[in-house]
Amino acid sequence: MDTCAESNKLKMKILLTGATGLIGAKVTRVLEKDHLLYTLGRRKEQADQYFDLTAPDEQAELTLPQSDWFVHCAGIVDEDFSQNNPLLAFQKAVFGLEALLKRVVSSGVRNFIYISSSHVYGTQAGLITESSIQNPISNYAIAHYCSEQIFKKYANSVKGRLIILRPNAVYGLPNYIDSFQRWSLIPFSFPKEAKQYGKIVLKTMGNQRRNFVSTKSIATLINRIISGDLLEYQGVLNVLGAHTESVYEFALRCKKIAENNFQIECEIVRPVLNANYPEINIGNDFELKSVIAQHEPSSELDDYLKKAYELL
Repeated sequence: MDTCAESNKLKMKILLTGATGLIGAKVTRVLEKDHLLYTLGRRKEQADQYFDLTAPDEQAELTLPQSDWFVHCAGIVDEDFSQNNPLLAFQKAVFGLEALLKRVVSSGVRNFIYISSSHVYGTQAGLITESSIQNPISNYAIAHYCSEQIFKKYANSVKGRLIILRPNAVYGLPNYIDSFQRWSLIPFSFPKEAKQYGKIVLKTMGNQRRNFVSTKSIATLINRIISGDLLEYQGVLNVLGAHTESVYEFALRCKKIAENNFQIECEIVRPVLNANYPEINIGNDFELKSVIAQHEPSSELDDYLKKAYELL
């Protein structure tokens, strides 16, 4: 009997936060096919138990089942800083998370996955690998870095296993479009602008490159870690999508699909800048790499945009 193959078939008990969010919803759908999930969330009707990271004192009262894994998909997002109270965002990323992890560890969990961000590396420029130095610049990136350190603290305290995932530009269809708050991110704002206004307005020349990665790719990688070929991996992993292109090239992609598939005329508006403008080419050499092979279908980004235009 192949005991390794047999172990891969075991149902894991997984404690998961953010099950109704952009990434967490897809992770939930992928993992629940093979494993037993218990979810924590702010939507009481969609989670097994309500919890709120902005209320650290409440974490000690959580009644948690014994679980093999803790997957944290409810980390901070850009909008926590741009739309809401930045102090509350840091409380969520630091004190709220620490209180939650203290309770999670006491329930017996010894394996942890945290979805962070490639912005922890700092400016998205040049070649970035898992061994690149972290140099978070924005409050959003600094908060993610703090959360990573708290995860390390608690994983190390129980000699546990921790995997930190760092994706770049994440895309995917939101579960609850009416309450979706991430419209400021270009995978969502560009198709929305194209359909509603017939034009995409770039804040910069758009020369900076991004690696566009689907929520499905993130969920697939997590499944590989829990029950696939990455059973022994621990540490940092960059999550890769099939397409690395400039913001302007992505706008052209959105325009092409709008016009060719939906007969929506779309204009791309770029700011008028002097070619010697110091920041015009920062990030035009960005490339995100990983130590492990990852394969996202090349058609997935276009397929997403087509569905996004239908949904909007």
